[in-house]
Amino acid sequence: MKKIETSALIGLGALGILFGRKMPGVKVIADAQRIARYSAQPVVCNGKECHFDYVTPEQGQPVDLVLVAVKATVLEQAIKDIEKFVGPDTIIISVLNGITSENDIEAVYPGHCLWSVAIGMDATRVGRSLTFGAEGRIQFGEKSGEMTDRVKAVDEYLTACGIASEPCSDILFKQWSKLMVNDGLNQAAAAFDLPYGGLTKPGPAYDKMIEAMQEVIDLSVLEGVNLPADNHKAFLESMAPTFNPDGMPSMRQDVLARRPTEVEQFAGVVRRLAQKHGMPTPANDFFYEKIREIEANYNK
Repeated sequence: MKKIETSALIGLGALGILFGRKMPGVKVIADAQRIARYSAQPVVCNGKECHFDYVTPEQGQPVDLVLVAVKATVLEQAIKDIEKFVGPDTIIISVLNGITSENDIEAVYPGHCLWSVAIGMDATRVGRSLTFGAEGRIQFGEKSGEMTDRVKAVDEYLTACGIASEPCSDILFKQWSKLMVNDGLNQAAAAFDLPYGGLTKPGPAYDKMIEAMQEVIDLSVLEGVNLPADNHKAFLESMAPTFNPDGMPSMRQDVLARRPTEVEQFAGVVRRLAQKHGMPTPANDFFYEKIREIEANYNK
């Protein structure tokens, strides 16, 4: 088993900062303009400045592990930007939301991806400052479910970095579980303009969140992933109490900052897959239309 010794990170949003600050010697990939900005005004995590070793895409050398932590809206460019960092044995892990990024990366770098998902964090980024209560963890594994040497190597590396690591033999199930959460929680927070605390109380936002989660559960059965019927209730009972009531998921952060959202990775993907099965998705239709309307009004 080859030990992971060198790493690169692309994407210095909430997850990039959260995990990157714990990766010794990590190369953070960014264009010259961003590097100048980050160097002059370092990102701040829970009050502490984070100083990284920045490199442009053109300066890349192959590394053992590439962590992709960009927003889905810029994934296509990120896939181009990591080219010089990917050697024959490089492992790529994507912590993007949704269930499609690994397929997009594998289309360009076949055989390099482990499927993964980041869960359990409540990080909120405003400007260059990140605050969090729960750090969360990275779940990952081979799409086939096999516990290979590279799964073990990533587990050893993340553990050595102090990043909570969970190798999985059912990573597609884990990804769909996270999709269910994002599809309900993230979209409800954005559409109804509420923090975590406002989403756990009875009312229209809570109801629509539960309906959207149920649609993902129903769709998972049609797709052969088979989330349990009570998966959404189990999540709300176990995870919701750990979140800061005043914190907010990433999509509401995007809306407040007037950034493009990841609605295509949530409601967009759910609607497209459901259409294939002839399954109606009224809650996801509502979220898709509402969030697209919010985005359309950014410049008005």
